[in-house]
Amino acid sequence: MRWKAIGKSVIGTSHIASGKACEDALQYIVEKDTHGNEVLICCVSDGAGSAQYAGEASAFCTSEVLSSLSALATAGTALTEAYLYSLLEDIYDELQTQANANGAEIYDYSCTLLGCFITPTQAVFFQIGDGAIVRDDAGGAYTYIWWPHNGEYQNVTAFLVDDRNFSHLQMTVIEERIDEVALFTDGIQMLALNNEYKQVHQPFFSSLFQHLRMADVDDKVNMLNVKMEAYLGGDRINARTDDDKTLFLATRL
Repeated sequence: MRWKAIGKSVIGTSHIASGKACEDALQYIVEKDTHGNEVLICCVSDGAGSAQYAGEASAFCTSEVLSSLSALATAGTALTEAYLYSLLEDIYDELQTQANANGAEIYDYSCTLLGCFITPTQAVFFQIGDGAIVRDDAGGAYTYIWWPHNGEYQNVTAFLVDDRNFSHLQMTVIEERIDEVALFTDGIQMLALNNEYKQVHQPFFSSLFQHLRMADVDDKVNMLNVKMEAYLGGDRINARTDDDKTLFLATRL
């Protein structure tokens, strides 16, 4: 079955109050490889609130990753660790060039990075910083790939520009079929994850994925995407978090 995907980045109330733009970014696409198989690609980034060019950084990173991995998919080439490191080095160097041109420092472009590259039989996940990636497991439940990277304090994390060796990069290759996946920034963490037990909040994803599975035509998928934006920007969510929020969901069930 083909992939169905929805996703939105929505500004947080604290950003509205301070006159800032949304500094989260999301890019995703479903490509076809040389054999006509679908490849799901998604990249999510959260610009650091303290970084002057946070929004520019997150938008640039997601755009560059999506463009590069899309070309990889259509060529029928696997995503390897060496390729990912090379891609991130190019992104880091371009951000440094932008910083120099603006009389800024590289840390003014701090942002997290989460992504997936999923073929019919294999899934590659990668992450720097907080937020999380959630997938379905063989038992019909949802599990995280990595627990969000936070330090002693909840709002402390790692960023892509912390060092050019990307010491905080996590990458894994899973040699099995994955049918449902979610990526989200830290603005959603308190809704999607149970911090006390370090578990995924199952009802949160069960409900959302059920609606996506039931959307059997493109118009219904598009309507869900509109509803997701309203949901993430609604009073119920804003009562729990004032941060920017990004959520991506995809299913082929």
